[in-house]
Amino acid sequence: MITIGLMLSVGAFGAASLVVTGQLEADPTVILGLAAAGILLFGGGLVYSAIRQIRMRRVLAPERYRGPGVIVLLAMVLLIATVLVTPFSLDAAELLAGGEVSLLGAFVILVSTPIALLLISWLFVGLPNAMAGLPAFPRPNPTRALLSGIGWGVLAWIGSTAIIVIAGWVLQQLGMPPEAGTAEVAIERVDPWLIVLAIVVLAPIAEEIFFRGIVFNAWRREGGAVYAYVGSAALFAIIHLSLVSLLPIFFLGLVLAWVYERSGYNILAPMALHATVNGISVALALLVRFDVVQLPV
Repeated sequence: MITIGLMLSVGAFGAASLVVTGQLEADPTVILGLAAAGILLFGGGLVYSAIRQIRMRRVLAPERYRGPGVIVLLAMVLLIATVLVTPFSLDAAELLAGGEVSLLGAFVILVSTPIALLLISWLFVGLPNAMAGLPAFPRPNPTRALLSGIGWGVLAWIGSTAIIVIAGWVLQQLGMPPEAGTAEVAIERVDPWLIVLAIVVLAPIAEEIFFRGIVFNAWRREGGAVYAYVGSAALFAIIHLSLVSLLPIFFLGLVLAWVYERSGYNILAPMALHATVNGISVALALLVRFDVVQLPV
């Protein structure tokens, strides 16, 4: 189901692009139907696979991860986010092109992935109690965890920013000038309150629950520390879809995992760290946007 659905949907979208460019004559209704059928097959196959893995793993000891495979979970997240954003494709194109974007369109574009992360985490890990051996949330000393996360967040922001500058310079020398991602463009154009809600509040909560609470823990139990650190950081970097930010986000993912484990698996610590890094970046970008400060040319 997953393979056929993926092939069908990719083929339908490819045919649609040929129709738009005039290289193919076909009924748009048929293409849309094939794309919808492919998406349904792909999504249904993922759900079936996830449920089957939960049933097979429920006999494992509590200290083991008893949920679906991480890649299956991430594929469902990306599918849901894509489906949510699809009705606002024009808004997404306008956003990247520097045009006008509706408030609803900007909201959906920015929160679709965090919402999908939270939904999949709850349905396929939280409800079946796939992390039965994980310490209960919240952990003791929440204030200490938050303050620790903020402190490490300042240092992590300095380190990741330095890596971004170096990576940008290297790409520039290679003739591959980095392009601004969706988040960077949104900060320049979307309502600041929506930016703060989506990037500084919602994204750190959702991404830490998924990438540290689920991915890191699952791979820590199944493959050991190195596998968990590298794997969770790599997935965390890849999902952000930014070439210039790939290495700094990977570095940030390693720091987030280390702080999470160092805090006794208190998810509040990496949440605070993540929110601090995003918050500093957003604050500086908004100050530049509204001409409060000016960056050197």
